Amino acid sequence: MLYEAGFIAWLGMLVCAILNGLLREQLLQKVAGKAALPLSSFSGAVLFTLVAYIMFCWLNVSYSVQENLFLGLFWFFLTILFECAFGRWVLKKTWRQIAGAYDIRTGNLWSLLLLYILALPYVVSKLLL
Repeated sequence: MLYEAGFIAWLGMLVCAILNGLLREQLLQKVAGKAALPLSSFSGAVLFTLVAYIMFCWLNVSYSVQENLFLGLFWFFLTILFECAFGRWVLKKTWRQIAGAYDIRTGNLWSLLLLYILALPYVVSKLLL
């Protein structure tokens, strides 16, 4: 049940991430310029938290610390796998371009957002206390 519900929640986060990216590309970059990347990372974290919170409430679950860790790892690896596969085979990006998203020096906070995804189940479980 943990991974089935977790996968469904991750799909919700994926939809949010795509919409968040489209919003960043179509609107936020024009308005905020270079600040669009960090702002987009923040809005992504808020959206992911909302999706995870809804999942935990809907299922009325309380996971152990170990289960939260495994769920965070599951989401973390699914996200990286999707990012690499989509970037490489759909967007036809080079590995260097894909790796560029992880360079915090450019203002892209994607790597920090991934760490947040890793901790997200634990964060949400604490919000529900």
